[in-house]
Amino acid sequence: MADAVVIMSDTAPVIRSRNPKRLTTENSVYLRKIEELANEKLRFFRDKELREQETNKSNPKSVRTSGKKKKTPSTGEASSKKRKVPKKADDRPKKPVVVNEITEGLKEFIVNEMKGRDVRLVIQKKLFDSDTRHGLNRLNMPLKQLQTNEFLTQDEKDHLKKEKGNQIEVRLLGPTLEMYKDPMSLRWWPMEKTDNYVFATNWYRFWSANKLHLKRDSNVQVWSFRGSDQKLCFAVVCVEEPVVEVVDSDS
Repeated sequence: MADAVVIMSDTAPVIRSRNPKRLTTENSVYLRKIEELANEKLRFFRDKELREQETNKSNPKSVRTSGKKKKTPSTGEASSKKRKVPKKADDRPKKPVVVNEITEGLKEFIVNEMKGRDVRLVIQKKLFDSDTRHGLNRLNMPLKQLQTNEFLTQDEKDHLKKEKGNQIEVRLLGPTLEMYKDPMSLRWWPMEKTDNYVFATNWYRFWSANKLHLKRDSNVQVWSFRGSDQKLCFAVVCVEEPVVEVVDSDS
């Protein structure tokens, strides 16, 4: 378009005729139409550009960046990467239950000789130093290590847990298959790491009388049964084979 020129203004570009005198009336009308259409088109693009600039200023998040956005881990992902806390000793799997001539002989004696019933293995545990101290005078049986919790009736459980210091009087069969002369007291003993049942009152005296068979650090089993009078009784045996010292008769 040789006879027209584009003039830039502050608002929008405007097309003007370079030499209006050379244009005929028909050409002038035609040129004005072209100028109007061109100016309208230029204003449209100019207004669109201004609107986009205003939108970007009011909402900076809509502007795309060339860098990659850092991924924020979700709550589940963050928690899964946390350091795993090791299990407490009481939460670890129980050791395999020992079954041998000692355990089978004990059950036969309870059923056949004592006419006992409802014979149950309560716990298999290591006899710790704390279980044999005179000052503590108790055998600790952690709840999480029990083989069963059904050796007590619901009334007996409720009684033990109702008030601190509540107890049930029980009898204890020793590793030599003799019923100990003095009764024991069974108690509920909640502690920080785990709840426990304990034999108390005469436990240290019982252990002292049987310490040749119930040595420290040995594995013992505690069994429960009901006597002929339905009273709760227990038996304690060592499930490790005894070490027999051979003495030379000639020496």
